This record gives sequence, structure tokens and C-alpha cells, in this order.
Amino acid sequence: MNYNTKRKKQIVAVSRFIFLMSLFLIFSAQAQTSNLTKNFGIGSQGATPAFGGISFKYNGLKPVYLQAVGRFILNDQVGDHMLGTGVSYAIYEHHGKWNQARLYFTLEGGWRYQSEMNMQNETVNTSTLAAGIAFGGELVFSLGGIPLGLNVGIGQGIGRENSNSQSKGLAGVYVSAGIHAYF
Repeated sequence: MNYNTKRKKQIVAVSRFIFLMSLFLIFSAQAQTSNLTKNFGIGSQGATPAFGGISFKYNGLKPVYLQAVGRFILNDQVGDHMLGTGVSYAIYEHHGKWNQARLYFTLEGGWRYQSEMNMQNETVNTSTLAAGIAFGGELVFSLGGIPLGLNVGIGQGIGRENSNSQSKGLAGVYVSAGIHAYF
């Protein structure tokens, strides 16, 4: 294949990409006039180092927002389960024509149970209980007619980790992020 043929294929591929993105943006711009104030959201939420999973949000008590996050992973003798909750209070909200934005403080708590095999083929069970306070923000916009929210937060957490042989306290800064579709 010569240089000109490769170049033409690249130009066609880029042109198709630009055309598809243009269609996507046009339809998204038309759909952005939809109602962005939905009460329920479902998505994914995670926080460093080990908490995260499927997330459910309830926005019907504005400016108070409720959230629950959980996961259940079981793979033979290895298991990793987590449940977390949070209550947020919006200190600032902006409702524009194309998007919504909010800044909030949140109180969060979580429980994690992990079961894994160590090098001696012994099962090690570890449970973690933690809580924290965070400051974050969320931007909600319409993507194809579906209100989509992106959030990020940073906070301070404390907790306790218990395993078969030891118990230790935990403290540190955590960062969380998530994406939710509202309905």
C-alpha cells in the first residue's frame, strides 16, 4: 500500500469521526433543554483506596442529597463486599439552561469485608469500618436526553481495620469520583 492510499484512508477515517461527533453534539444540544432536575440516579462511585461500586442517589430532599454505594464480589475463596452511605448538603447550586452545578459538604460512612488467601494458603478475613467528611462538586448536563452527573470530592476519613491477627486504626485523605444517570 503506498503513501497516498494510506493518507486517503486516514482522511476518510478522520472525516467520519468528525461527522459522527457533529451529529452527536447536535442531538445532545437539542436534548439538553430537557428537565435536569430528576430525583433518582444510578451509576458508579468510588473512593480511594478501596471503597466503591454501584451507586444510588436520591435528590428529592434538596438541598439535602442521599447516596448509597455497594458491591458484592465473590470468586471461590476470595470475596470483597462493601456498603457505604452518604448525606450531602449543597452549599451552592446553579441551575442554568444547559447544566446544573452544585458544591456540597458530605458525611460518609462505609463498611468493607474482604476474604483472601495468603501465601500459606490460609484464609485472611479483613473488615473495615470507616467514616469521613468531604467537600465536593457535581456537574449535571444532558447527554442524548439523559441527565448525566459527574462528581468529584476530597475528604478526610478515619476508621478501623480488623483482620485475623491484628486490629489497626486508619486515617487519611481520600478522593472520590462518580458518574450517575438521573431518571
